This record gives sequence, structure tokens and C-alpha cells, in this order.
Amino acid sequence: MDVSNGANRPDVADLKEAERPKAPPIPGATDLQRRQGRQLAAIHRMHLQQMGQVRRMMEAIAAGTTAPAALAKALPDMEMSRNYQQFGNLCGQECQFLDFHHGAEENQVFPHLEGQGSDGLRAVIDKLREEHKVVHALLERLYADAVRLVQTPSGDAFDEAKATFEALERVVRSHFGYEEEELEEALGVHGGL
Repeated sequence: MDVSNGANRPDVADLKEAERPKAPPIPGATDLQRRQGRQLAAIHRMHLQQMGQVRRMMEAIAAGTTAPAALAKALPDMEMSRNYQQFGNLCGQECQFLDFHHGAEENQVFPHLEGQGSDGLRAVIDKLREEHKVVHALLERLYADAVRLVQTPSGDAFDEAKATFEALERVVRSHFGYEEEELEEALGVHGGL
């Protein structure tokens, strides 16, 4: 997946959603299995709640009620950030938590589903792995933007961090929705969570 825009910054606003493969139905899958497969959505909701905390902090910075340094301090303390650092990546707490989530998918859930599923399911998993790289690039960029905002506070630095966060939030929501829809049946039938 191309993540460059010709400048020195990754442009990952396009997940190429139109190219997303669909998982084929699994014959014999039951409603109970589909409900079990929806557990992934509950995990995703926790990540989205933490992203909401970052959004509220950015809104407070924009309103002048919170100092920009609070963002750079909060990101490394978020659960997502710690998980990213464990996998050798830079990010804040939410960044680490999401990276841990993606690491668990990549190292446990996806291999399990690949071994149990069809070629169609494997194509979905390949696409999800591509999207994980996009999310990772945005998380690293957000952390760098937050550091820059503290080191050189300016309206431009804040606007850049805000734009990166908004791109990250859009990408994560789209990615989560795709993952939940396409893996629901497979997770319920084959397990893996």
C-alpha cells in the first residue's frame, strides 16, 4: 500500500476500500456463532473510547482550555501506545493498545483463521494486514506531530496534529467496520479470539 504523498509525510487517508474483498459465507454457520464472532466489536469499542479521549483533549487544546503539552504527555500513557512500543513502534497509549490488538490478530487470530478458512477469507486477512500498516503509519505520525507541537507550539503544528488524528480516526473506524463485518462469521465458526 502506497503511503507517500510525494512529501516527507505518509498520506494514508485512502484505505482503497473499493478494493476490499468480501469473505464468503460459511455453510452451516449459525446465528449463535455469528453473535460469538461479534466479540471483536466489543474490543474495538474500547479502542474507539480511547480515541474519543484524545479527540476531547484536542478539542480542549483548540478551545484554549488545555495546553498542547498535555497531548504529547497523554499519548505515551495511553494503553495503545504501550503496546506499540512493545512491538518496537512509537506511539502513545492508545497507539500501543491498538498495536497490541493488531499484533494479537496478526500473530494469533489471523494464522488460526487462515488455517481453517477459505481462499476468500485469506484474501480478506491479507487486506486487513495491509490496513494494519496504514494504521501503524498514522499512529507514528500522530506521536511525531504531538512531540513537534510541544517542541514548537504553533497553530500550524496543532492543525497538523489535528489533521493526522482525524485521518487516524477515520481510518480506524473504517478498518474496524470492515474487520467486524468480514470476520464475524469466521470468528464464530472457527474461534480465534
